[in-house]
Amino acid sequence: MKTFALLICLAAFVAAPAALADGPPQYAAQGGAGVSTPNGAVHYVAIPGFGGTTMVESIGRDGSVWNWPSFVGSWGIPMITYRDAAGLSRDGRSLFLQTTTFGGPTSFLVVDTHTMRMRDLFTLKGSYSFDALSPDATKLYLTQRVDASNYSRYVVREYDLKTHTLVPGRIADRTQKSWVMQGDAVARTTSPGGRWVYTFFMNSGGTPFIHALDTVKGVAHCIGIPWASPDQSGLYNIVLTLHGNELAVHWRSGRSWLNVDASTWRVSAAAGPGFPWRWLGLGLGTLAGAGALLLLARRRRTSLREGTLLARAA
Repeated sequence: MKTFALLICLAAFVAAPAALADGPPQYAAQGGAGVSTPNGAVHYVAIPGFGGTTMVESIGRDGSVWNWPSFVGSWGIPMITYRDAAGLSRDGRSLFLQTTTFGGPTSFLVVDTHTMRMRDLFTLKGSYSFDALSPDATKLYLTQRVDASNYSRYVVREYDLKTHTLVPGRIADRTQKSWVMQGDAVARTTSPGGRWVYTFFMNSGGTPFIHALDTVKGVAHCIGIPWASPDQSGLYNIVLTLHGNELAVHWRSGRSWLNVDASTWRVSAAAGPGFPWRWLGLGLGTLAGAGALLLLARRRRTSLREGTLLARAA
């Protein structure tokens, strides 16, 4: 059984790319690592089946395949960033799959992970992608593509899973009405209870930002991130981690960069190896040299507040 599953997994890795938006490049992935339960005990992988079907495997920690039901259609595990999969409810009872076809209409298949049978199926007119779920799995948040000529433009919508209705209006930061929602999601983290979802976006030609989504109240906040260089490719190495009310923005190498207060949204430079205090005292031959470096550090803090800090990826 293990050999059969392994051969199927190696047979294909299919991903239908979708537009860049809240979670871009949001798409539905077939093959690959799939999505895992929080404790890592089980992970689920969607694999192309035969005759226009999709096989969904539930795989144990030891690599044993427990179930492999097939569903009619081409379905995939939602990808919210290049390396982050999603689709599992907080209690692990529901697995959301979405169609791999590009553009609209968009369909979603909900699988009961205990029985591995279809629990729900619904279709929306237009191009949508899975974004997040509320902790009780009654609210589904979606990214809707709104500009066919610019797939990085999007709005976040709420879908009521109890009434099967798309809630009118969009989820937006009411305090920043002029904020244009566009970009490419490169990192995400979620609060321990699953209520808050934080997504970091690089934004070519604009300001990178963190999109904070309250999945219970259906409200959002955008936090601009200081970055002066037109080249934002280094931001692909960003990682987000949450420590209480402090959202740490650091590099994949582990080097610190910024901290965001998740209660006030204030951005500050992180202490530690990511900030150049260690340069002080190195190579200081004169008091004037020390004064010059202190002035440089002060200007760096000022530029951070003004949103002009040019950070360097580690």
